[in-house]
Amino acid sequence: MQLNRLASVPLIAIVVAACSAGPGAGVDGREFLSTSVTDDGAPMALVAGTRIRLAFSDGQLAASAGCNSIGGDYRIDDGVLVFEGGGMTEMGCDPDRSAQDEWLVALLGSRPTAALDGADLVLTSGATTVALTDREVAEPDLPLTGTTWTVDTIITGDAASSVPEGAVATFAFSADGRVEVRTGCNTGSGTYEATDDQLRFTGVAVTEMACDGAAGALEAAVLPILGADAVQYTIDASRMTMQAGGDGLGLVGS
Repeated sequence: MQLNRLASVPLIAIVVAACSAGPGAGVDGREFLSTSVTDDGAPMALVAGTRIRLAFSDGQLAASAGCNSIGGDYRIDDGVLVFEGGGMTEMGCDPDRSAQDEWLVALLGSRPTAALDGADLVLTSGATTVALTDREVAEPDLPLTGTTWTVDTIITGDAASSVPEGAVATFAFSADGRVEVRTGCNTGSGTYEATDDQLRFTGVAVTEMACDGAAGALEAAVLPILGADAVQYTIDASRMTMQAGGDGLGLVGS
């Protein structure tokens, strides 16, 4: 997806009020998710299944409202958050979500005030108020163990693709160091060791049923992960990514 300049979007300045967050508290390194939107005191409904996301990291502000991604540089000057160099991706969205993207751009460009109080961030622009909560509070990371992780993305180098239709692969990690696996074709189990960011699978044995088509293609992506010496992994809310060299999997937890 190409990131285009937003010539019509002005610099965004957000006055950050520390409130009870305490001296030195800020937004960098944090992501916030909307919990409510009101207009003139009345609830304002977002498109079903969407929410506003604002992420601040190392001088970059990323925002979304359910379809495209908005991004650019930000800095805080004397309590003012300045967002500049903004751009937005050009995904094809339905009219409602496209309109919501434009609404968010306009909201941010209107110089909303912002009140930060611990995990809560409130943006106010005229009669519109957006209440947001720190993502780690609103959507805490799922635990590695006790969660069924279903593969929905296959990663090859820099490319990511969806799982072939009709095939299912899952990982289930237990607290006693056992892992149960469905590869898309076969099933298996073994042991694993986990640190904060690395997995090591040992002794994983799978059945040997021959599969082709979607099931075989998915298994071909899962087996290199199980056979790797070490697998890097991250969990972000309900999503996990496993990566071993150029091979990887994206998974969703439930």
